[in-house]
Amino acid sequence: MKKLFLAFTLLALTSVPGLALADSRLQDASINATTNAPVYTLDDKLVLGRVEDVYLNSIDELQQVPIVGKIDTGADTTSIHATNIHVTSNHAEFETLQDDALLQALVEHPDISTVEYDDWDGELFAPYQVTVSFDLSHPYDGEQVAVSLPLTRVGMIRNRTQTKPIIRPTVTLPMTIAGITVATEVNLTDRSQFSAPILIGKTFLEDNAWVFAGFDYLQQQQQALLIGKKEQVKVAGITQKLTYSLTNNYSVLNAANIKVDQSAQQVTFDINDPQGNTSTLTRPLVRMLNVSGEPRPMVYIPVSYPDKQRQYWLVYLSDRSKLSSQIRLGKETLNRHFMIDTGAESLLSGSGTRFNPKSKALQVSGQETLTLDGVTLSAEPSLFVKTPLLKVPSFEIYQDRGKDWVTYYLSTSEGDAKQFSKPINKKLKVGDTVRPVVFGTFVIHGQEVELPYAIDVLDKDQIDEHFIIGQNMSPDGVLINSRSDHLLDSYPLFKAGHIEVAQIDQLSFPVKLDTGADVTSINAQNIKLFKQAGQQMVSFDYHNDLGMQQTFTLPVVDTMTITAKAGEKPTVRPVVEMFVKLGKLEKKVRVNLQDRSRFHYSMILGKNFLQYGAVVSSDENYILTEKPAGEK
Repeated sequence: MKKLFLAFTLLALTSVPGLALADSRLQDASINATTNAPVYTLDDKLVLGRVEDVYLNSIDELQQVPIVGKIDTGADTTSIHATNIHVTSNHAEFETLQDDALLQALVEHPDISTVEYDDWDGELFAPYQVTVSFDLSHPYDGEQVAVSLPLTRVGMIRNRTQTKPIIRPTVTLPMTIAGITVATEVNLTDRSQFSAPILIGKTFLEDNAWVFAGFDYLQQQQQALLIGKKEQVKVAGITQKLTYSLTNNYSVLNAANIKVDQSAQQVTFDINDPQGNTSTLTRPLVRMLNVSGEPRPMVYIPVSYPDKQRQYWLVYLSDRSKLSSQIRLGKETLNRHFMIDTGAESLLSGSGTRFNPKSKALQVSGQETLTLDGVTLSAEPSLFVKTPLLKVPSFEIYQDRGKDWVTYYLSTSEGDAKQFSKPINKKLKVGDTVRPVVFGTFVIHGQEVELPYAIDVLDKDQIDEHFIIGQNMSPDGVLINSRSDHLLDSYPLFKAGHIEVAQIDQLSFPVKLDTGADVTSINAQNIKLFKQAGQQMVSFDYHNDLGMQQTFTLPVVDTMTITAKAGEKPTVRPVVEMFVKLGKLEKKVRVNLQDRSRFHYSMILGKNFLQYGAVVSSDENYILTEKPAGEK
């Protein structure tokens, strides 16, 4: 097998880990002046992940404080969570009005209403001497930061369920990502129900950045610290042991005597260490998180370890007293700060080791698939298994021609049981069990390689065979990078516009590429749910304003509850699976059914499709496909 670098390298042919480079060359073409770390760029524009750290350095109280930003090519505007929003004017015609009444009067004024909305700007609104005052919340200490800025324009946001647009004040605020600062038009709104206080839309992205939905915190990757097993940190002087979850998004901290003061928006709780030392903390309440039906308070906790500046980790509080660790790190914290070195331990106790972009270590995510001897298996990494391990329902050891052999079965994608008989290379004694070690042919990043692996039976609570990626899977070590899924797959990066032509069945039509959407969505009318041979089915009519229409009947594989914007109700949608083709990429993905008849674009492609290599522009259209005749 040809050895592949699994990270960007400076000014070289490289790719995001797990991806093969296509017609574009992603380069580390510039250096972040703040961190001295390279930034990922393509055609001299940033390449952002689906989530990044955003800085508001023009506000003194928030300088160098990272705030979570969701990067959304489907959003025309950038928005930020703000409270105590007030709008006033010193203009004689409007000085008696304020807030929504003032904004409504402005948009109805003849000198403004007769101007095309796309041409509304600060110069148009400047004569009316409008000031917007609002509060931003410091993410770590909860202090309200008062800001006052001139009104740039009035933003009019269309929602899903109402024809009348939502009116929001829009200001200009410098925003910095990966050392690049853009004076960005930002509308002020209530985003308390969303995990990211900032939504980065076209007003930042245009001419400045591409978006790769397959990664979170892409720009933080090269600043990642390596951590291993048996790590510990200090919280308020109390030592806390760490474990990791590669399936949960959020971290959890063991806490007792949890008291939530909703009126003060604070949480008081106790933490302790294995020696019985205790500390009481009071932290600002970020929000309440529903965990298995139970509300859990989320807070930022101050974390320190040797030779490193204090960090703040977002955690929810829960009783973990029966477990071996006090903090379980979820993907959000891991993605912002770390990669896990499966062969190391106690790395935080020293000076710290940063991820080396030129490392030849095998990078894997928490969820993988790999092909072994022609059979595709789900796979996951382990911090404790050294020899890669195949788990099967059963196996049999026997002798033939003076050698020990092992026989086992694997399920194929067609549902058949395929038998394998292999000579045993050696045997591993693990506790009371013996694991035979054999050789097999793996396909990793599209390349074949022969590697040894051990065989063991499934645990009692396991049903399907699967593979455990051990530390010896690569001679250069194995790193767990939770910023993406399926890093061992091989698919090319390709540039795509905000609007492209996709194909569904025999239909080809324009679609919107929306990195902010988790799941792909299609216009569905006359939705009818029914059961057929015990299977939940759905029929629906698709149509678009180009005159195309088709009726589909498909199995329902899931339902989705869509989080609402302020003033809207959540909606529940059936989810089906459909083959979607864009350029050379064709994937069967989940698609939720939604009435999009009010929108010109009858389908949006979300993360579950775009993650397979699409690097999306927010302002260019039809980079990959031809613009249809008659399309505006």
